[in-house]
Amino acid sequence: MNPDRITLSMEASDLARALHRHHDFRVQRRLGPMDRRLTGDEHARGTVGLALAVRTSGDDHRRDRIVELSVQRFRLDRLMRIVETGERRTWLEEARTPISAVSGRDVDLVDGDLIGRSISDGEATAILLDVDFVVAHGAAATRPFVEKRLPLAAGRPWACSLDDIDWRARGFLGGSLLELMAPMGWFTEERRAEADVTALLHLLDHRLGDGITVAGLMVDRAGRDSWMVEIADAPETAEDVLRARGYVRDILRGIWAASVCDEDVADEVRWASIMLYGDRREPNVRRMTWRERYA
Repeated sequence: MNPDRITLSMEASDLARALHRHHDFRVQRRLGPMDRRLTGDEHARGTVGLALAVRTSGDDHRRDRIVELSVQRFRLDRLMRIVETGERRTWLEEARTPISAVSGRDVDLVDGDLIGRSISDGEATAILLDVDFVVAHGAAATRPFVEKRLPLAAGRPWACSLDDIDWRARGFLGGSLLELMAPMGWFTEERRAEADVTALLHLLDHRLGDGITVAGLMVDRAGRDSWMVEIADAPETAEDVLRARGYVRDILRGIWAASVCDEDVADEVRWASIMLYGDRREPNVRRMTWRERYA
């Protein structure tokens, strides 16, 4: 290694530590790929997850398609810390509609990067099937794209590092990867799916104030059954109230739907029955596990 680079690295590290101690400055560190290997067999039976991120040609999974898929396996020990990571795999795929024609695409890719490229269906499907669960930051937007593109991998347990954690209750002002990385002192520059996978792994391994890791908190919540409350024929005047309570409009089915935890479902059904239906009927309710959630 170049001695000048070593000196520069040491000087930068010293400067970063000094700035970090000063109340007028905040230091951020560039995240690199996570590469961890087991040192013994004590963790070999831990839970195995798959960090996944995509970039797409648009926001509608029925019409648009994945142009970049990136995944990386990881193993959690009994304390829900990442103790092992696998190789990061990334595929590009040519889009039917040039991504340059889609305004506002948040991706550092150009159409030339995608020409003639395609996802390896067999390899990607095998990876998805060989883990205990899949996690994405924004699984509700990601999972439909993945299961449309790789239908043989549909029905896996999915968790979401965005929606399966109440970030505001934990003192964070936002829930995007950028908004979460900044207070933790991290940054990435690339707007690529593989950069998101790297950020996601570091996020999952981060210990919160009470010592629990983000992965531990997320898996605990994601693994619990919840209830999907579906509101049909809702009054137009109730739109703002429904949005405020966490309901999302499904235009195709003409309903409003929200995921409610087990202990709150009875109160939510009662509220909807009285406030929306005048106590004449009840909303439709169905149980959800992490095999169906976000699909």
